[in-house]
Amino acid sequence: MKISSKKLTVLAGLVLTSLVTACSSGEDTGGADSGNKSKTLKFMVTSENYSGRLKDFISNYEAKSGNRVDVQLFPATEFENMLKVKMMSNEGPDLFVTDDIAMSQFQVSKAWFEDLSGEPWTSRLSEGGKKIIQWNDGRITGLPITNPGGMGILYNKAIFKKLGLEVPTTWDDFIKICEKIKQAGIVPVNIQLANGSEFGTTHMMHQLFANAELNRGKEADRFWQELNTHKINVTEVKEYEQSLNQMVELKEKGYINEDFISNTFEMTQEKLGTGKVAMHPAGDFILEPLLKKYPDMELGFFSMPFGNTPGAISLYAGVGISVNTKAAHKEEALELIRLFASKEQQEMYLQKSPGISVFSDVNAKQNMISGDLQRYMDNGKAFMGMFGKYEAWNDMDARKIMQEMMLGGKKPTQVLKELNAKMEIVAKGKKLPGWSQ
Repeated sequence: MKISSKKLTVLAGLVLTSLVTACSSGEDTGGADSGNKSKTLKFMVTSENYSGRLKDFISNYEAKSGNRVDVQLFPATEFENMLKVKMMSNEGPDLFVTDDIAMSQFQVSKAWFEDLSGEPWTSRLSEGGKKIIQWNDGRITGLPITNPGGMGILYNKAIFKKLGLEVPTTWDDFIKICEKIKQAGIVPVNIQLANGSEFGTTHMMHQLFANAELNRGKEADRFWQELNTHKINVTEVKEYEQSLNQMVELKEKGYINEDFISNTFEMTQEKLGTGKVAMHPAGDFILEPLLKKYPDMELGFFSMPFGNTPGAISLYAGVGISVNTKAAHKEEALELIRLFASKEQQEMYLQKSPGISVFSDVNAKQNMISGDLQRYMDNGKAFMGMFGKYEAWNDMDARKIMQEMMLGGKKPTQVLKELNAKMEIVAKGKKLPGWSQ
């Protein structure tokens, strides 16, 4: 039977499409440097976190292993839903990222994560680093591809020096320096609420809430267990009410910028960079965009005092890379993680974007505030935020309620009652033990 040239063209196209699909779907292909077959690993990443240094590492892995990494990018707003769709249809990637390593235990199915606790590199984790990335049950399920950090108070060193101010160690001291800054015509504390931002609301709250764990010392694990099983609720934690009262006091005394409801991230950078504000509650994630515009600025970092104490820092783990328990190429995925965890690769990674390391043997290049943060961690004054410890927590609900409090619509006791009500809804939806269904 004679086949027309048009049909031959269609057939050729189908064959070519099949070959391209086979290569891009992770099927084995011949290695360029050896007779062994290389593997193609699928790696799902949020497009916002696909940094230059991550691209460089992937290139290093491909060169060393002979395997290929098929990077699948999705916007952060779509990522979690796309991951769920792929995982639930058994088309999940070999490797994937989550918004925060510790928070991921509450966001998506725990069954998706390969337990990495037995990997040799975990023995090199520092105590502080382990505290940042491990789950409530002690499991290690990933490593950060963005720098882990802590929420505290960033302050303009030049303003403090000009006004003769020292870093405060009690709440009364903090109030006094706020008054001196205000008298000098500078806004003491900057926060922003525009466009649903949490800067200065939940960031400040998480840092102050960390004092509940600090105050409980050896009983901290029991505290979180009782909170997670609703034997106690957030309305009964005295440190939480005190934290919110301190925040309200700042606003009532005029120590917070009046335009906080319309203040944006870009406006905050301009205010900090030009010395219009002295302090801002945040972490080192603000440094890169800020220092691009104001490279000569010098910032310090300290914990907002809590009552008569210097207070504590609230930690976040950063975006983490994990291995799918049902990965088509699990051993290769584990090898990629092992290479990423190596001292050599970690030091290269942190040279390109300075910060703290979760490993005790890695000589990380420090950024402007990471040295201060490391000291809080080394001294046992830094703890994972609520979002990484409290399974019923919903940060978006908290942001809305905190904004209402700062606008004067709710008192701290009302905030805690409403938070507890929101947490009950989350807990019942997840069928968490200890919560009435």
